[in-house]
Amino acid sequence: METLRPVVLGRQLFVDLWAIEGFEPIICESPSDLGGILESISKNERAFVIVEDSWFKAIPGTLRKRLTISQKPVWIPFPDLFVETS
Repeated sequence: METLRPVVLGRQLFVDLWAIEGFEPIICESPSDLGGILESISKNERAFVIVEDSWFKAIPGTLRKRLTISQKPVWIPFPDLFVETS
């Protein structure tokens, strides 16, 4: 039985920190670049995808909704590394 690998997707710093824990890193600085990466993620059977919350919220609504309800892989937004203050 093949083990499904966890993936971390997003900005360089966020990805680098999770990669230390053994997650497969995929750098995608902007959610607008996600289209070219989605096919690869889907093809390679990932268990789940960790993303930074603000990055995930910047994905266009329809696509974000589809990813939110996705069962394979499951998309998991984590709190941002830095909180912007006004």
